[in-house]
Amino acid sequence: MKRTLAAFGTVAVLTLSALATGVTTASAAMPVCTQGVGYVDAAGYATGVPVSDSGSNFCSLRSGNTGNGVRELQKTLNGCYFDGVTYLDEDGQFGPATTKALKRAQTMAGVTADGVYGPNTRDALKWYWSQNWQPRCLRLTQAPGPIR
Repeated sequence: MKRTLAAFGTVAVLTLSALATGVTTASAAMPVCTQGVGYVDAAGYATGVPVSDSGSNFCSLRSGNTGNGVRELQKTLNGCYFDGVTYLDEDGQFGPATTKALKRAQTMAGVTADGVYGPNTRDALKWYWSQNWQPRCLRLTQAPGPIR
């Protein structure tokens, strides 16, 4: 009986600690977007979207991350959310300028402007699509399907 109560107490403490720090199992388990993948819609326009090593676009990016996933995000921030002042280096480095540009884009897209890229931001952003130097900005769900 004492062991059972001790086990329940440990679980309760861990659960309350996670709630107090804002850590949830889902966010802790979400992979980093380390790569980029190209999507082409039915009209022939192409865009690049951050994905994890496994190829899933259910991933996250934040300050300090590096790689092609960051580079794809930077291309969209420049192409669709350029503020007329600060053009991002598309260098794959998620630093202060990328954080600032992402917060601006998140505000414009109507999601929480926390500077962290994840599935909610992915779905809300308008992505930079191009075909033969003809650009457009559309959400992934607005592009003519099917997307391949």
